[in-house]
Amino acid sequence: MPNITGQCLCGNIKYTIAGKPLAAALCHCNDCRRISGSAFGYNWVVPTNIFSFTGEPKSYTTIANSGNPATSHFCGNCGVTLWREGKASPGLLYLKAGALDDRQDQVSNQPAAELFTSRRLDWVAHIPGAHQKKEMNE
Repeated sequence: MPNITGQCLCGNIKYTIAGKPLAAALCHCNDCRRISGSAFGYNWVVPTNIFSFTGEPKSYTTIANSGNPATSHFCGNCGVTLWREGKASPGLLYLKAGALDDRQDQVSNQPAAELFTSRRLDWVAHIPGAHQKKEMNE
């Protein structure tokens, strides 16, 4: 399988995934909406051992909507958040899939779940067939 690549808007931070994501999901939590600047976040769950990056991302740690600390990694130049990770999910990171280079990688990894659907905006339709979780730990 060819590598999957992505980058921030200015190209200072680039990443490579040497494999496939474990899962893809839309997240309607407040953090993902703020980070994406949109109605929801499109996230991939990726093992850290198949992920690499170039550049020097900045990081910011906060308490996520799940109640656990989460660290966002972003470009200090253009501000794009590229991934998040936390102690609650050791060995995994949550890649912001909107920054992928190849649209086909997004098309071929349709979200199988939607998280925090209790916070989904009323005008956003659910994905048919995707598992719907009102909260993270239900």
